[in-house]
Amino acid sequence: MNKLGVYVHIPFCNGKCAYCDFVSGVYDEEVKRKYFAELLREIGGFDFGGYEIDTVYFGGGTPSSVSLEYISGVLDALRSNAFFSDEAEITLECNPESFDEEKAKKYAETGINRLSFGLQSATDSLLKKIGRLHDTSEFLAALDIAEKYFDNISADLMLGLPGQTKEDVIKTIDLLSGRKLKHISVYALKVEEGTPLASSGYATDEDYSAELYDIAFGRLCEHDYRRYEVSNFAFPGFESKHNLKYWRRNDYVGFGVAAHSFVHDTRYFNTSDIDIYIRGTHAVDRTYIDPKSEEAAEETIMLALRTAEGLDLGEYARMFGRDLSEYKRGEIDSLAEYMEVSDGHLRLTEKGFYLMNGLIVRLLD
Repeated sequence: MNKLGVYVHIPFCNGKCAYCDFVSGVYDEEVKRKYFAELLREIGGFDFGGYEIDTVYFGGGTPSSVSLEYISGVLDALRSNAFFSDEAEITLECNPESFDEEKAKKYAETGINRLSFGLQSATDSLLKKIGRLHDTSEFLAALDIAEKYFDNISADLMLGLPGQTKEDVIKTIDLLSGRKLKHISVYALKVEEGTPLASSGYATDEDYSAELYDIAFGRLCEHDYRRYEVSNFAFPGFESKHNLKYWRRNDYVGFGVAAHSFVHDTRYFNTSDIDIYIRGTHAVDRTYIDPKSEEAAEETIMLALRTAEGLDLGEYARMFGRDLSEYKRGEIDSLAEYMEVSDGHLRLTEKGFYLMNGLIVRLLD
Protein backbone atom coordinates (compact mmCIF):
# COMPACT_ATOMS: atom_id res chain seq x y z
CA MET A 1 0.00 0.00 0.00
CA ASN A 2 1.36 3.45 -0.95
CA LYS A 3 2.12 5.96 1.79
CA LEU A 4 0.35 9.31 1.95
CA GLY A 5 1.04 12.46 3.92
CA VAL A 6 -1.87 14.68 4.97
CA TYR A 7 -1.64 18.42 5.58
CA VAL A 8 -4.57 20.18 7.30
CA HIS A 9 -4.66 23.97 7.18
CA ILE A 10 -6.17 25.73 10.19
CA PRO A 11 -6.39 29.44 9.23
CA PHE A 12 -7.30 30.77 12.66
CA CYS A 13 -5.14 32.78 15.07
CA ASN A 14 -5.57 34.83 18.21
CA GLY A 15 -3.62 37.65 16.56
CA LYS A 16 -1.81 38.35 13.28
CA CYS A 17 1.98 38.68 13.42
CA ALA A 18 3.60 41.66 11.72
CA TYR A 19 5.51 39.49 9.20
CA CYS A 20 2.78 36.97 8.37
CA ASP A 21 1.25 36.75 4.89
CA PHE A 22 -0.19 33.25 5.34
CA VAL A 23 -3.88 32.66 4.77
CA SER A 24 -4.84 33.14 8.41
CA GLY A 25 -6.47 35.62 10.72
CA VAL A 26 -8.80 36.28 13.64
CA TYR A 27 -12.36 35.01 13.00
CA ASP A 28 -15.48 34.50 15.09
CA GLU A 29 -16.76 31.11 16.21
CA GLU A 30 -19.44 30.94 13.51
CA VAL A 31 -16.80 31.10 10.76
CA LYS A 32 -14.80 28.41 12.51
CA ARG A 33 -17.84 26.17 12.79
CA LYS A 34 -18.65 26.52 9.09
CA TYR A 35 -15.01 26.07 8.12
CA PHE A 36 -14.57 22.80 9.98
CA ALA A 37 -17.89 21.48 8.66
CA GLU A 38 -16.60 22.10 5.11
CA LEU A 39 -13.20 20.66 6.00
CA LEU A 40 -14.83 17.39 7.07
CA ARG A 41 -16.80 17.32 3.81
CA GLU A 42 -13.61 17.79 1.83
CA ILE A 43 -11.92 14.92 3.67
CA GLY A 44 -14.95 12.71 3.11
CA GLY A 45 -14.87 13.40 -0.62
CA PHE A 46 -11.23 12.40 -1.15
CA ASP A 47 -10.44 8.94 -2.52
CA PHE A 48 -7.93 7.39 -0.12
CA GLY A 49 -8.03 4.06 -1.97
CA GLY A 50 -4.64 2.37 -2.20
CA TYR A 51 -3.10 4.70 0.38
CA GLU A 52 -2.02 4.38 3.99
CA ILE A 53 -1.59 7.61 5.93
CA ASP A 54 1.81 7.76 7.60
CA THR A 55 2.02 11.50 8.40
CA VAL A 56 -0.51 14.15 9.36
CA TYR A 57 0.46 17.80 9.85
CA PHE A 58 -1.86 20.45 11.32
CA GLY A 59 -0.49 23.83 10.23
CA GLY A 60 -1.79 27.34 10.06
CA GLY A 61 -2.53 29.78 11.37
CA THR A 62 -2.43 28.48 14.89
CA PRO A 63 -4.06 25.06 15.26
CA SER A 64 -3.79 25.24 19.05
CA SER A 65 -6.03 28.33 19.04
CA VAL A 66 -9.18 26.36 18.10
CA SER A 67 -11.32 24.14 20.28
CA LEU A 68 -10.12 20.63 20.99
CA GLU A 69 -13.23 19.16 19.40
CA TYR A 70 -12.31 20.56 16.01
CA ILE A 71 -8.90 18.89 15.99
CA SER A 72 -10.18 15.54 17.25
CA GLY A 73 -13.03 15.73 14.73
CA VAL A 74 -10.58 16.04 11.84
CA LEU A 75 -8.57 13.06 13.05
CA ASP A 76 -11.75 11.02 13.50
CA ALA A 77 -12.76 11.87 9.92
CA LEU A 78 -9.38 10.85 8.57
CA ARG A 79 -9.46 7.56 10.46
CA SER A 80 -12.99 6.87 9.23
CA ASN A 81 -11.96 7.33 5.61
CA ALA A 82 -8.42 5.93 5.47
CA PHE A 83 -5.98 3.41 6.87
CA PHE A 84 -3.38 4.77 9.28
CA SER A 85 0.13 3.41 9.66
CA ASP A 86 0.86 2.08 13.15
CA GLU A 87 3.88 4.40 13.20
CA ALA A 88 2.12 7.48 11.81
CA GLU A 89 3.72 10.81 12.72
CA ILE A 90 0.97 13.29 13.68
CA THR A 91 2.15 16.88 14.20
CA LEU A 92 0.28 19.91 15.50
CA GLU A 93 1.59 23.49 15.44
CA CYS A 94 1.14 25.44 18.66
CA ASN A 95 1.70 28.90 20.03
CA PRO A 96 2.44 29.28 23.74
CA GLU A 97 -0.45 31.64 24.51
CA SER A 98 -3.06 29.17 23.19
CA PHE A 99 -1.62 26.03 24.76
CA ASP A 100 -2.52 24.54 28.15
CA GLU A 101 -2.49 21.26 30.02
CA GLU A 102 -6.02 20.27 29.04
CA LYS A 103 -5.13 20.61 25.37
CA ALA A 104 -1.81 18.81 25.76
CA LYS A 105 -3.50 15.84 27.43
CA LYS A 106 -6.28 15.71 24.84
CA TYR A 107 -3.87 16.00 21.92
CA ALA A 108 -1.92 13.02 23.23
CA GLU A 109 -5.12 11.03 23.73
CA THR A 110 -6.22 11.68 20.14
CA GLY A 111 -2.96 10.26 18.79
CA ILE A 112 -0.99 13.44 18.13
CA ASN A 113 2.62 12.55 18.89
CA ARG A 114 4.63 15.59 17.75
CA LEU A 115 4.26 19.28 18.63
CA SER A 116 5.83 22.23 16.81
CA PHE A 117 6.00 25.50 18.75
CA GLY A 118 6.36 28.92 17.21
CA LEU A 119 8.96 30.67 19.36
CA GLN A 120 10.89 32.81 16.80
CA SER A 121 13.14 34.41 19.44
CA ALA A 122 13.97 34.20 23.13
CA THR A 123 14.28 38.00 23.31
CA ASP A 124 11.02 39.51 24.53
CA SER A 125 11.56 42.91 22.91
CA LEU A 126 11.87 41.23 19.50
CA LEU A 127 8.74 39.18 20.09
CA LYS A 128 6.83 42.37 20.88
CA LYS A 129 8.13 44.11 17.75
CA ILE A 130 6.82 41.39 15.47
CA GLY A 131 3.44 41.10 17.18
CA ARG A 132 3.85 37.78 18.93
CA LEU A 133 1.35 37.28 21.75
CA HIS A 134 3.73 35.45 24.09
CA ASP A 135 7.00 36.09 25.84
CA THR A 136 9.85 33.70 26.62
CA SER A 137 8.52 32.78 30.08
CA GLU A 138 5.18 31.78 28.56
CA PHE A 139 6.98 29.64 26.00
CA LEU A 140 8.92 27.87 28.77
CA ALA A 141 5.74 27.32 30.77
CA ALA A 142 4.07 25.80 27.69
CA LEU A 143 7.13 23.62 27.12
CA ASP A 144 6.99 22.36 30.72
CA ILE A 145 3.43 21.19 30.07
CA ALA A 146 4.19 19.72 26.65
CA GLU A 147 7.09 17.65 27.96
CA LYS A 148 4.73 15.82 30.33
CA TYR A 149 2.92 14.30 27.35
CA PHE A 150 5.25 14.50 24.36
CA ASP A 151 8.79 13.40 23.65
CA ASN A 152 8.98 14.72 20.08
CA ILE A 153 8.86 18.54 20.23
CA SER A 154 10.07 21.11 17.71
CA ALA A 155 10.45 24.88 17.84
CA ASP A 156 10.92 27.60 15.23
CA LEU A 157 13.60 30.31 15.24
CA MET A 158 13.46 33.25 12.82
CA LEU A 159 16.49 35.14 11.53
CA GLY A 160 16.63 38.74 10.33
CA LEU A 161 14.08 40.21 12.75
CA PRO A 162 14.19 43.99 13.32
CA GLY A 163 17.04 44.75 15.69
CA GLN A 164 18.07 41.10 16.07
CA THR A 165 21.67 40.60 17.20
CA LYS A 166 24.03 37.66 16.99
CA GLU A 167 23.73 37.33 20.76
CA ASP A 168 19.94 36.98 20.41
CA VAL A 169 20.39 34.04 18.06
CA ILE A 170 22.90 32.32 20.32
CA LYS A 171 20.67 32.85 23.37
CA THR A 172 17.64 31.36 21.62
CA ILE A 173 19.52 28.29 20.38
CA ASP A 174 21.10 27.71 23.75
CA LEU A 175 17.69 27.89 25.41
CA LEU A 176 16.16 25.36 23.00
CA SER A 177 19.11 23.00 22.95
CA GLY A 178 19.34 23.19 26.73
CA ARG A 179 15.86 21.69 26.85
CA LYS A 180 16.95 18.96 24.41
CA LEU A 181 14.19 19.66 21.91
CA LYS A 182 14.36 17.01 19.23
CA HIS A 183 13.93 19.37 16.27
CA ILE A 184 14.66 23.04 15.56
CA SER A 185 13.68 24.95 12.41
CA VAL A 186 15.65 28.05 11.44
CA TYR A 187 13.96 30.35 8.93
CA ALA A 188 15.20 33.56 7.36
CA LEU A 189 12.59 36.30 7.57
CA LYS A 190 11.18 37.36 4.21
CA VAL A 191 9.33 40.66 4.34
CA GLU A 192 6.20 40.15 2.24
CA GLU A 193 4.22 42.93 0.60
CA GLY A 194 1.05 43.91 2.40
CA THR A 195 2.28 42.92 5.87
CA PRO A 196 2.63 45.46 8.69
CA LEU A 197 6.37 44.85 8.69
CA ALA A 198 6.59 45.82 5.01
CA SER A 199 4.40 48.87 5.62
CA SER A 200 6.79 49.99 8.34
CA GLY A 201 9.57 50.19 5.74
CA TYR A 202 11.63 47.41 7.28
CA ALA A 203 13.83 45.41 4.91
CA THR A 204 16.14 42.55 5.79
CA ASP A 205 19.88 42.65 5.15
CA GLU A 206 20.52 39.36 3.32
CA ASP A 207 24.23 39.36 4.11
CA TYR A 208 23.56 39.87 7.80
CA SER A 209 20.87 37.17 7.77
CA ALA A 210 23.45 34.84 6.22
CA GLU A 211 25.82 35.67 9.07
CA LEU A 212 23.10 34.85 11.57
CA TYR A 213 22.41 31.56 9.80
CA ASP A 214 26.12 30.71 9.96
CA ILE A 215 26.10 31.35 13.70
CA ALA A 216 22.93 29.29 14.15
CA PHE A 217 24.34 26.41 12.11
CA GLY A 218 27.59 26.32 14.10
CA ARG A 219 25.85 26.54 17.45
CA LEU A 220 23.34 23.80 16.58
CA CYS A 221 26.15 21.51 15.43
CA GLU A 222 27.92 22.11 18.74
CA HIS A 223 24.76 20.86 20.46
CA ASP A 224 24.69 17.70 18.27
CA TYR A 225 21.87 18.72 15.96
CA ARG A 226 22.14 17.55 12.36
CA ARG A 227 21.07 19.70 9.45
CA TYR A 228 18.94 17.41 7.29
CA GLU A 229 17.38 20.20 5.17
CA VAL A 230 18.58 23.75 4.69
CA SER A 231 16.21 25.20 7.32
CA ASN A 232 15.73 22.16 9.55
CA PHE A 233 17.88 20.56 12.23
CA ALA A 234 17.18 17.51 14.37
CA PHE A 235 18.69 14.84 16.53
CA PRO A 236 19.15 11.69 14.41
CA GLY A 237 15.86 9.85 14.05
CA PHE A 238 13.72 12.92 14.79
CA GLU A 239 13.64 14.50 11.35
CA SER A 240 10.13 15.62 10.35
CA LYS A 241 8.80 12.71 8.32
CA HIS A 242 6.06 14.90 6.91
CA ASN A 243 8.36 17.67 5.70
CA LEU A 244 10.66 15.13 4.08
CA LYS A 245 7.77 14.12 1.83
CA TYR A 246 7.94 17.54 0.18
CA TRP A 247 11.66 17.29 -0.57
CA ARG A 248 11.36 13.71 -1.83
CA ARG A 249 8.31 14.37 -4.05
CA ASN A 250 6.26 11.80 -2.16
CA ASP A 251 2.47 11.92 -2.32
CA TYR A 252 0.68 14.27 0.06
CA VAL A 253 -2.80 15.76 0.13
CA GLY A 254 -3.74 19.10 1.64
CA PHE A 255 -7.14 19.84 3.12
CA GLY A 256 -8.45 23.30 3.93
CA VAL A 257 -8.15 26.78 2.49
CA ALA A 258 -4.91 27.43 0.54
CA ALA A 259 -3.72 23.84 1.07
CA HIS A 260 -1.44 22.32 -1.59
CA SER A 261 -1.37 18.71 -2.77
CA PHE A 262 0.79 16.42 -4.89
CA VAL A 263 -1.07 13.18 -5.63
CA HIS A 264 -0.89 10.81 -8.61
CA ASP A 265 1.70 13.10 -10.29
CA THR A 266 -0.73 16.02 -10.09
CA ARG A 267 -0.11 19.27 -8.21
CA TYR A 268 -3.10 21.31 -7.14
CA PHE A 269 -4.04 23.86 -4.53
CA ASN A 270 -7.18 25.09 -2.87
CA THR A 271 -8.69 28.56 -3.01
CA SER A 272 -7.11 31.12 -0.68
CA ASP A 273 -10.48 32.74 0.02
CA ILE A 274 -12.04 31.40 3.22
CA ASP A 275 -15.55 32.47 2.24
CA ILE A 276 -15.30 30.69 -1.12
CA TYR A 277 -13.88 27.61 0.58
CA ILE A 278 -16.73 27.52 3.09
CA ARG A 279 -19.21 27.66 0.22
CA GLY A 280 -17.77 24.42 -1.13
CA THR A 281 -15.23 25.41 -3.80
CA HIS A 282 -11.89 23.79 -3.04
CA ALA A 283 -9.25 23.09 -5.68
CA VAL A 284 -8.75 25.97 -8.13
CA ASP A 285 -5.82 24.72 -10.21
CA ARG A 286 -4.56 21.30 -11.25
CA THR A 287 -1.36 20.52 -13.14
CA TYR A 288 -0.40 17.02 -14.22
CA ILE A 289 3.36 16.50 -14.28
CA ASP A 290 4.44 13.60 -16.47
CA PRO A 291 6.70 11.52 -14.17
CA LYS A 292 9.21 11.09 -17.02
CA SER A 293 9.19 14.76 -18.08
CA GLU A 294 11.94 17.34 -17.85
CA GLU A 295 9.79 19.26 -15.36
CA ALA A 296 9.67 16.25 -13.03
CA ALA A 297 13.43 15.74 -13.42
CA GLU A 298 14.17 19.37 -12.55
CA GLU A 299 11.81 19.29 -9.57
CA THR A 300 13.53 16.15 -8.31
CA ILE A 301 16.96 17.80 -8.46
CA MET A 302 15.82 21.12 -7.00
CA LEU A 303 14.06 19.57 -4.00
CA ALA A 304 16.65 16.89 -3.24
CA LEU A 305 19.55 19.35 -3.16
CA ARG A 306 17.85 21.19 -0.30
CA THR A 307 18.57 18.16 1.87
CA ALA A 308 21.73 16.79 3.44
CA GLU A 309 20.85 13.43 1.91
CA GLY A 310 21.09 14.97 -1.55
CA LEU A 311 20.05 13.44 -4.85
CA ASP A 312 20.21 9.64 -5.18
CA LEU A 313 21.84 9.34 -8.60
CA GLY A 314 20.86 5.70 -9.05
CA GLU A 315 17.21 6.44 -8.33
CA TYR A 316 17.35 9.46 -10.62
CA ALA A 317 18.75 7.30 -13.45
CA ARG A 318 16.01 4.72 -12.89
CA MET A 319 13.32 7.39 -13.02
CA PHE A 320 14.59 9.46 -15.95
CA GLY A 321 16.86 7.13 -17.91
CA ARG A 322 20.09 9.09 -17.69
CA ASP A 323 23.15 9.38 -15.47
CA LEU A 324 23.08 12.94 -14.16
CA SER A 325 26.71 12.79 -13.06
CA GLU A 326 27.65 12.20 -16.72
CA TYR A 327 24.92 14.30 -18.33
CA LYS A 328 25.88 17.32 -16.19
CA ARG A 329 29.54 16.46 -15.64
CA GLY A 330 30.77 19.85 -16.89
CA GLU A 331 28.48 21.81 -14.58
CA ILE A 332 29.21 19.58 -11.58
CA ASP A 333 32.99 19.78 -12.15
CA SER A 334 32.85 23.56 -12.49
CA LEU A 335 30.96 23.77 -9.18
CA ALA A 336 33.19 21.30 -7.33
CA GLU A 337 33.70 23.76 -4.46
CA TYR A 338 29.95 23.80 -3.85
CA MET A 339 28.69 20.32 -4.73
CA GLU A 340 30.10 16.81 -4.69
CA VAL A 341 29.33 13.27 -5.77
CA SER A 342 29.84 10.66 -3.06
CA ASP A 343 28.17 7.37 -2.06
CA GLY A 344 26.04 7.52 -5.17
CA HIS A 345 24.53 10.91 -4.24
CA LEU A 346 24.95 14.45 -5.48
CA ARG A 347 25.10 16.82 -2.51
CA LEU A 348 25.84 20.43 -1.75
CA THR A 349 28.94 21.11 0.34
CA GLU A 350 28.77 23.28 3.46
CA LYS A 351 29.72 26.29 1.34
CA GLY A 352 27.16 25.26 -1.26
CA PHE A 353 24.22 25.52 1.14
CA TYR A 354 24.80 29.26 1.43
CA LEU A 355 24.45 29.67 -2.36
CA MET A 356 21.85 26.96 -2.86
CA ASN A 357 19.34 28.74 -5.10
CA GLY A 358 21.93 30.08 -7.50
CA LEU A 359 23.72 26.75 -7.72
CA ILE A 360 20.53 24.88 -8.55
CA VAL A 361 19.75 27.38 -11.32
CA ARG A 362 23.24 26.92 -12.80
CA LEU A 363 22.95 23.14 -12.65
CA LEU A 364 19.57 23.16 -14.38
CA ASP A 365 20.50 25.65 -17.16
